[in-house]
Amino acid sequence: MQLNRINKYLIFLISLILLQACRHDDFLVYEGNTETRNVGDYIGNNFDLSLFYAALVKTDVLKEITSNQKVTVFAPTNAAFNALGIYRASDFDKVDQDSLKRMVYFHIMTRVLASDDIPVKTLDTKYQNLAGKNLIISKHAGTNAWDKTRVFVNGSESNRFDITLTNGILNIVNACFKYQEGNIQDFLSGRREYSTFVTALKKFGYWESLANGSWTVLAPDNKAFEKEGISSDSISRMVPEKFYNRFMGVYIFETSIFLTDLELSKQSLNAEIKGDPMMSRTLNYNVDIRWNAISTQEVDQYAKTTPLSKHNRVNYLTDNGTVHNIEKLLFRPNEASLPSIGK
Repeated sequence: MQLNRINKYLIFLISLILLQACRHDDFLVYEGNTETRNVGDYIGNNFDLSLFYAALVKTDVLKEITSNQKVTVFAPTNAAFNALGIYRASDFDKVDQDSLKRMVYFHIMTRVLASDDIPVKTLDTKYQNLAGKNLIISKHAGTNAWDKTRVFVNGSESNRFDITLTNGILNIVNACFKYQEGNIQDFLSGRREYSTFVTALKKFGYWESLANGSWTVLAPDNKAFEKEGISSDSISRMVPEKFYNRFMGVYIFETSIFLTDLELSKQSLNAEIKGDPMMSRTLNYNVDIRWNAISTQEVDQYAKTTPLSKHNRVNYLTDNGTVHNIEKLLFRPNEASLPSIGK
């Protein structure tokens, strides 16, 4: 009996040691002494940041964050790269190197920015990054263990922030920052999966306005149109005057937001569809599906809620707004057709 108890104790002890050795605590495999290490070395010793480290090495940017230059770095996790189809360091060989370097630069600032320096309850505080573009940082300051402080950068949440190192600060984010050079027109026309949507925007008179101004666009991909039997050819035969503005106007908001900021701020975006006062729409964080959705409601009718695509297909930043993929049309043609007058 005594021997059995000893054996059980040894098994328990070995299991405990193995569990402790495998455990990842806040994404960190080796914490080390932050007082004597720089940002680059710290990233290199973190297993969950190994893909970002590989990108730093591949683009020769690593030396810029291991020098005495003061920096703030927002490092995407391996899972963030996995969401973009990057699973190993060799995958970066298939990526245009200038684009990869620009992407890496987008995650680095040549200054020290602690979370305490970020204004609370703002959704559009801007800070310039190493690419010469603006990072848009949002912050909610929690007051207790249940209401934690949360920081979002270009729509990506910082899972851990304010890791202070010898040459700056490291923050770990759950998604890569997705920036597209050019305006929303350039973004949509440069991707074949939106060719039908581009045809519809042009046909119904919304395309030219997207060259300037500030916009949030929910972009149905070609598959969303195909599910309803709609093609670019069938759109070209449509007569816009026979449809309510809701048919295509519902996807266009005249302001720029990141969807994840709606969750952070616990707010919603309500905006009329110009020329269609009978139809209201609301873009918000939906607690039932724990993600973002858009609700549409005609006067005296029931509201309809449609989920948006998940994290890796939203929050694309362009020079004049954001684009978010949506996999279902909000209105079929028959749901947006004007009633016939007379016979």
